[in-house]
Amino acid sequence: MLNKIKVVDDKLIDRVAKLHTPILNKIMLFMTFLGDAGKIWFFMMALIAYISRSVYAGVALFLSLAVSFISAEVIIKRIVARVRPCHKIDEELLVLKKMPQFYSFPSSHSATSFAMVTASFFVCGTGITVFMLVIAIGISLSRFYVQAHYLTDVLCGIILGILSGVLMVRLTYVILNAINPILIK
Repeated sequence: MLNKIKVVDDKLIDRVAKLHTPILNKIMLFMTFLGDAGKIWFFMMALIAYISRSVYAGVALFLSLAVSFISAEVIIKRIVARVRPCHKIDEELLVLKKMPQFYSFPSSHSATSFAMVTASFFVCGTGITVFMLVIAIGISLSRFYVQAHYLTDVLCGIILGILSGVLMVRLTYVILNAINPILIK
C-alpha cells in the first residue's frame, strides 16, 4: 500500500512540474512565503483577537496554531523522516531557491493553515473564515506546486490541521469555562 502511494506521489510531482510557468511560479512562491513561520496566521490571529476582544478566540487560535505546528514539524516529521521531493529533483527544475531543511511528511504549512481556518470557523463564524480558507488552500497548493511536499503530505497536513483546530477550540472552551465563563464571550 505505501509503495503504491509513493508511486502515485512521484507521478503527481512529475506532472506538477509540467505546469510551471514564470507567472504561476511567482504566485505560488508568494503563497508559500505567506505560510512561512506562520506569518499570515500570526497577523490574522492578532487581527481577530483585537477586533473580537475575545480571550476565547485569541487562545483557541493560538493553541490551534501551536499544536498543529508542534505535531507536524517537531513530532511527526521526525518519526516518519520522509525525504522531500525537492531534494530528489535536479536543481535547474526547482522553483524554490531556498531548500527546506527538514522532512516532508506532513506539511506543516498545510497543518497550521487548516488549524487556523478550523478554529476561526468555530470562534468567529464564516465571514473571516472564508477569506482564511482561500489563503489556506493557496498555501497548501503552493507547497505541492513548488515541490516542497508530495500531495499526500499536504492532504495529511490538512487533516492534522483540522483535527488540531477542533481539539484546541474544544479544549480552550472547557478550560476557560472552568476558570470563568465570562472568558468565553
